Amino acid sequence: MDSNNYDFLIYKRGNETKEAKSIELKIPNEMTCDEFKIMCVRMAHAIGYHQNSVAETFGKIKDKLSNTNQLKLLLKD
Repeated sequence: MDSNNYDFLIYKRGNETKEAKSIELKIPNEMTCDEFKIMCVRMAHAIGYHQNSVAETFGKIKDKLSNTNQLKLLLKD
C-alpha cells in the first residue's frame, strides 16, 4: 500500500503498562466524516475506554463496516 494515499491516526501510551504501547490506524484520504467518527470510536475502544463512556461521548454511530453475525460467531462457545 502506498502511504501517500493514507493518513494515520496514532496513539502512543506514555506510561509503563502491559497494555498496547502503540495503536496505529491507516485512514484512506477519501474517508467521510462519518467514517472518521467510526474510526475514532474504534480507537477509543482499542485504548480501553469503557463502552458506556464512548457511547456517551460519540453518541449512536452508523457502523456499516461491522458485522454483528461475525461478532456472534466469535462469542459463541
